[in-house]
Amino acid sequence: MGVNESAFCRTADEVYCDIYQKLETFGENVFGRNGQTKELTHVCMSISDPTQRWVERRKPAISPAFAIAELVMIMNGSDEAALLNAWNPALPKYQGKYDRYPGSYGKRLRYSFGFDQINRAYDVLKNNPESRQVVMEIWKPDIDLPQSAGIPNNDDIPCNICSLLKIRNGKLLWTQIMRSNDIVFGLPYNFLQFTFLQEIIAGWLNVDVGEYMHISDSLHMYVNNECSIDIEKKTHVNTEKIGLEKIESEKVFWELLVRMRELSQKGCTSNYIKSIVENKYLPEAYQNMLILLCEYIAYSHHMDKEVIYCCEQNISNKLYQYMMKEWMCGRVKL
Repeated sequence: MGVNESAFCRTADEVYCDIYQKLETFGENVFGRNGQTKELTHVCMSISDPTQRWVERRKPAISPAFAIAELVMIMNGSDEAALLNAWNPALPKYQGKYDRYPGSYGKRLRYSFGFDQINRAYDVLKNNPESRQVVMEIWKPDIDLPQSAGIPNNDDIPCNICSLLKIRNGKLLWTQIMRSNDIVFGLPYNFLQFTFLQEIIAGWLNVDVGEYMHISDSLHMYVNNECSIDIEKKTHVNTEKIGLEKIESEKVFWELLVRMRELSQKGCTSNYIKSIVENKYLPEAYQNMLILLCEYIAYSHHMDKEVIYCCEQNISNKLYQYMMKEWMCGRVKL
């Protein structure tokens, strides 16, 4: 059968809009676990500039703060459900009600196999840049394969299977393999998760960011979804770079996790949020991430408008500022 559909573009938004229209037009009717879907199998997508990772033309807008929360959790190997749910209270509806998410990508990549796969990938590519053997595994067949009767083992089975990393011509290439991919609730965030990781690890290795390839064995949309794309909408250029040396990068992500834990507490106050927004102690790109996390909490906890204004005035990434406004206007959780 081969590749059924493909999308090869410069930005994630261009890829998303291209493949969304192909799925709407050519998708076949298949019943999914939550109802009727349109599906394309064996789909290949390529983003030639993965730093342009934000999907802007999806309606409703994606949640940039939730995307950053996911990244921080992955980088710290955290599977704390309550912490991630603070930036997306609807998540248990899709991933089940757990204290710790069993399919957490960060836990799988950093702890679940008895060693840190992200660190190992870095070490291998640093010492042998031509290696073809760097594969980071997410799928665990002992707990992820369904029971013999076809019943899933839990509600949080990873959609991502593995990541393949290579350095060619001084650039870090990344291929992401997925068994199942919801184009509405999954794909925009998957692009973000793994292109962020690609740029972070490229920074550790002091190489450029190369092509990002995304292969989905089942790309689908539920027919009753309320999503669409706005082809005519103007998009923005992401000018922010997140590459840091490894030691500094790890310290920054740990600091972001600490702040997330503080922000998620019931006692979090508007004065606390303003203090960490105005005290610009992180590298600029990461301070902007922190401000997004703060702005979400201020908005979702119905804090006074002064706090949100403080966030908007202190964030220097205009793309983040725009996307957060779009999300707040849409009042969506994903």
